[in-house]
Amino acid sequence: MFVFKAFPRLHRQLRLVIYPIILDAVSFMAGWYMIGFSGESRLSCRVILEMGMPSVTHLLNTPLFANQTEFLNIPGKPSFAWIVVALIMLLSAFAQGGFISALWNMTDSKSVNFKSFIRDGRKHWIRFIGLYVMIMLAKIAVTSLLVMLFGIAGTLVSLLFFIVMRVQFIYLEFTMVIDRMSIDAALRQSRRYLKQSGLQTITLLPAMFIVSGGLSLIIHWLWMPLAIAAGIVVYAYLMSAIQLAFMISFRQAREQDPPGTFV
Repeated sequence: MFVFKAFPRLHRQLRLVIYPIILDAVSFMAGWYMIGFSGESRLSCRVILEMGMPSVTHLLNTPLFANQTEFLNIPGKPSFAWIVVALIMLLSAFAQGGFISALWNMTDSKSVNFKSFIRDGRKHWIRFIGLYVMIMLAKIAVTSLLVMLFGIAGTLVSLLFFIVMRVQFIYLEFTMVIDRMSIDAALRQSRRYLKQSGLQTITLLPAMFIVSGGLSLIIHWLWMPLAIAAGIVVYAYLMSAIQLAFMISFRQAREQDPPGTFV
């Protein structure tokens, strides 16, 4: 299984984990400064299928990190909050290209360094902003339509719909960066990669669900700043390894079906 190959490779390039830790720490501290620490201990769980730079914010049902638009819905935030959120989201889009390129280099036993991380991030950040906007608008449109049609049940239907779509395009971000494709071309090509790597990808999905769901449950149960700080480090390490396993699978699929055969 690719997960067992990923951990030794990650240990040889452990500096990769520093990038998501720093970005999450900045987002958490900025959010804490603007609104404080809110919420309480509860049994809650959130599983994710996010690809690329890992962030603990994906696991939380309460927006505490200043790296998501939901943070702007919190009452009592300062007037400049939108500027901070916009800057951190821009930084996150920039980091995506560098992180994914680093994973790709690690599958080829190449070293990961800050210079290449910045260079690769600079190449792709505009595409990722476009992707974020497209996904946000799609979620609003689809969820609103389904809620109008099915009422409260529409929320569950929309959740299931986006889970299925996420699996269908699990390699979208990888394809955008590695093949340097536009979003529409990457949508088509990423589905071909999924078909080529079907069995390997399906076996990796439970690992992502278990790590994200288990850590989300623990953080919500403990619910204190120390738990979130520890979660940032643990999640960055574990999810970087899982992302690397997906990249190994992606590389194998790409070798079987080069992008030039389709696009």
